[in-house]
Amino acid sequence: MSVMVYFKSGVSQVFIVPHNISAVEFRRIAETVGGGFYKVDFMQRQVKPRKLNTSY
Repeated sequence: MSVMVYFKSGVSQVFIVPHNISAVEFRRIAETVGGGFYKVDFMQRQVKPRKLNTSY
């Protein structure tokens, strides 16, 4: 899962987080990397556009 973290310093960082990591452990890692943060966004996967089948 991709997570965008916005730090209080104004810097933002994308983290690739495995599904088996706890939220508390992730918070510790993120604060170690960039200090305190104020916002976290969970990024969704990009959906590829599909072509419509127009033949009948």
